[in-house]
Amino acid sequence: MMPSAKREVLAMLVQEHGLAGRRACQAVRLSRAAYYWPRLSRLKRNTDVVTALNEIVARHTLWGFWKCFHRLCRAGHRWNHKRVHRVYCALRLNLPRRSKRRVPTRLRHPLGRAHPTQRHVGLRFHERCAV
Repeated sequence: MMPSAKREVLAMLVQEHGLAGRRACQAVRLSRAAYYWPRLSRLKRNTDVVTALNEIVARHTLWGFWKCFHRLCRAGHRWNHKRVHRVYCALRLNLPRRSKRRVPTRLRHPLGRAHPTQRHVGLRFHERCAV
């Protein structure tokens, strides 16, 4: 059962049957914190993350996630990287990966024959080194 459905059942148990909140939470298997704390949407919980990310991306458009995240950490925000990444992707700030640029293919030419005088240069060099 989803937590929202459990909350509805829990409210019915408390109001109609007069069960205590603690006992009703045990019966439905819902934590008391989940029952008593007001439920906030993700948008409201992440407004500070959204504003901080938008400020950084407005100044530095080509920065990726990790560079933005480390800048947020240096600014004093201690948010979990998974939370920040979820918001980063929801805002569609993730950049496509850059691929390597291809080197243009060169035309292949057959090797020419060596000049007759250059053919023996290597042998003369080896003779000098051997002495």
